[in-house]
Amino acid sequence: MKNWIVIIMLVLGANSFSQVSVSAGPSMLMGIVRDATPWGGFHFGLEVPRDDQVTIYGRFTHHFKQFFPIPTQTILTPIDPNNFNYPIITGRTSMNYNILEGGTRYYLGNGFDFGWAAYGGSNIMIIFNSIKNDYEDFDETEFRLDPANDFSGTIFGLGVGLGGGVKYTFPRFGTIFTDLNISYMLLATSSTPAPDASLYSPLIFNFNLGYRRDIIW
Repeated sequence: MKNWIVIIMLVLGANSFSQVSVSAGPSMLMGIVRDATPWGGFHFGLEVPRDDQVTIYGRFTHHFKQFFPIPTQTILTPIDPNNFNYPIITGRTSMNYNILEGGTRYYLGNGFDFGWAAYGGSNIMIIFNSIKNDYEDFDETEFRLDPANDFSGTIFGLGVGLGGGVKYTFPRFGTIFTDLNISYMLLATSSTPAPDASLYSPLIFNFNLGYRRDIIW
């Protein structure tokens, strides 16, 4: 009976052993839109090894809003019908990127846990772009903005891509890595009828630097 208890405890102990890695760092995104500059941001994620050569990962990336370099102008409507002053104000379109991605990575070299290694794989992305027209301040007690020009909304996108990078694992310290994703949007839909998507790109390049820490229990 004691021997069976020892065997069960060993089996449970072996099955309870697992590993997951957490990572975080800065990120940069570029599209193929003319005149658009890179989006800066940050990422954090999880990675679970299936073995020393293959892992499954998930990551969230937020890129801060960027303003389209060409401003827009619109005419304000006076609230008082006896006011015949129609001032012109300037606005700029802004948009950010929020990316949920997941996929598989294949490691070459020393593998997931040790030393230098290169890795690559495929991924799928769900992207949320918050888009808005920001105008300069005006007297809202005297004038109103045409709702058609005062839009804000979200673009929802689904994309697939390829990614690859290199990493180095320091003993007892963790892993430093850099990688690049190239993704194409298969579809996109907007929560507003016709947002000014001047900054939106169907093809994006996402560059990441990061630190990864392995957690074993």
